[in-house]
Amino acid sequence: MPDQHRVGIIGTGGIAKAHARYYAANEKTQIVAGADIHEGRLNEFCDAFLIAARYSDYHELLAKERPDIVSICTWQESHPEITIACAEAGVKGIFCEKPMGEDLAGPEKMVQVCEDRGVKLAIHHQSRYRPSMVAVRDLIAKGGIGGPVSLVWHTGDGLLNSASHAIDWYRFVLGDPMWELVVGQAGRHTNRYERGTPIEDFCAAVVHFDGGHEMLLECDVNGGKVRGEQCITGPEGMIKFVKRDAFILSAESGGWQAIETEEQPNPAEAFIGWMEGGPEHRARGRVCLDAQVIMMALYESAKTRTIVRNPLLNKKSALIELIDDGTLAVPDQEPYDIRREDALKHRLGQ
Repeated sequence: MPDQHRVGIIGTGGIAKAHARYYAANEKTQIVAGADIHEGRLNEFCDAFLIAARYSDYHELLAKERPDIVSICTWQESHPEITIACAEAGVKGIFCEKPMGEDLAGPEKMVQVCEDRGVKLAIHHQSRYRPSMVAVRDLIAKGGIGGPVSLVWHTGDGLLNSASHAIDWYRFVLGDPMWELVVGQAGRHTNRYERGTPIEDFCAAVVHFDGGHEMLLECDVNGGKVRGEQCITGPEGMIKFVKRDAFILSAESGGWQAIETEEQPNPAEAFIGWMEGGPEHRARGRVCLDAQVIMMALYESAKTRTIVRNPLLNKKSALIELIDDGTLAVPDQEPYDIRREDALKHRLGQ
């Protein structure tokens, strides 16, 4: 292995700073280049992290810099295209932001291309390396609150954005079971986008997993208010999360007790270790793809008004299909983006 892995960062907005801090703190990595379609944002980022090579076209970065690792921090619509381009350019490891895309076809293809070429692909679902999450996963696996267990999760800012973390998070603490069915609803009464992707104004779903586990997901319901804590309930106790800490209530605990945790590597450390022959990354592409499938199954249930069972056959976004066929279109309202107006303008070709 080389003394240092050469890193390129594609997309230099806010989340790219978290990726850059990972690499800057790791003696095994060196950030050699950045790429972004916005010159001002690119220069600000590269100045902050002392990156000399700067590109407006990521294809040029791949051709000239030949990075070993690429972090993809762009808007979700572009994730599959850029991932595939990196894999085809010979990049050895790809660390991509979530969500994996805005439909299912693109994410499935990006995972398959990486697997076919032996490229390590991980998704930045960082909660899989949070000490409290790991401790809860181990506790549930040991039957600490009995089973099956259920979760009610309230979140906001769109299904693909925040809720993608919630779904992946719950699968992780359950030991990554397969999903069995989804019953979902979604509504759209404004011309709402999130980082250039058309999204719903609200959605909710019930998700069943192997083993009898279930999840009730609410996103932007009740004005998008997000609760400060989340709870997992089992027949023999409860686990609640407050910020980054977890607590258990059971017959043995004698009241709410903090769950002991152990230090974990950060996601990038684990990714470098995987590239160098260590354990598989907890957020590798094939594993995280299921969160994308579940989100698309929610949209499919909303479109068909049926229970959607595994496997999901529609590889498109049923929400975008509903917008395109006029069912959820809002043509009399100006489009707006809840996160990035420049992403919306780019999507609309403005």
